[in-house]
Amino acid sequence: MTRQELLDRLARAIAENEGFFVTEAQAKARKICFPTRAQINANPGNLRAWRDAKGRPYSTSGGYADFVAWASERFPGAAREEMSRRALEEGWRILRVLAGQYIDGRYTGGKPPTVKEMFCTYAPTSDGNDPVGYARFVAGRLGAQPDQRLVDLVTA
Repeated sequence: MTRQELLDRLARAIAENEGFFVTEAQAKARKICFPTRAQINANPGNLRAWRDAKGRPYSTSGGYADFVAWASERFPGAAREEMSRRALEEGWRILRVLAGQYIDGRYTGGKPPTVKEMFCTYAPTSDGNDPVGYARFVAGRLGAQPDQRLVDLVTA
């Protein structure tokens, strides 16, 4: 797959694991809050913090980047639909940027990580996550193995 296809598939798998796509019935069955934090903040990756190109931090809510608040600040007076669209676009854009940084080894000492290594950093046990389970889930969505290097999935 191309790098862009990998970024898109990786972002979608992360969003799925983070509960971004769950319906109210699915949330109830999983015994999680609805709407999910990812949905409320238009943050499909449930990213903790992020800075813009000028080094300014994005607004946060509950310790997670809040792209709805970002859009409200950035586009005052915009219609609700427009603000929601902008927030979602930014949330997805930032998740893809972050995924690309992981592929390139930015968070693993310059060494491109395996799927498992990525999620040991992205979703550490210290945050109450199961990085091995997360890696298995994402690897399955990518048609890969948890011990495969992400960069090796790029073939075109």
